[in-house]
Amino acid sequence: KTAEVGDIVLAMIDGEFTIKSLAKQKNGMPKLLPANSSGKYSPILITEAMQFEIWGVVTGSFRRFK
Repeated sequence: KTAEVGDIVLAMIDGEFTIKSLAKQKNGMPKLLPANSSGKYSPILITEAMQFEIWGVVTGSFRRFK
């Protein structure tokens, strides 16, 4: 699956993995938005100087309750 704006993606930024929602900045570069609305986490604005790669798109999830 090709990642599109609004998808939840598994991304690698400068050698570290994160799962965030994919969006675009005004300049067309990608940005990654946290799902947590508490304000504790900030969006990650991708720049050309960063090593950025999308490894996958989240299509489902499951939870374990003990």
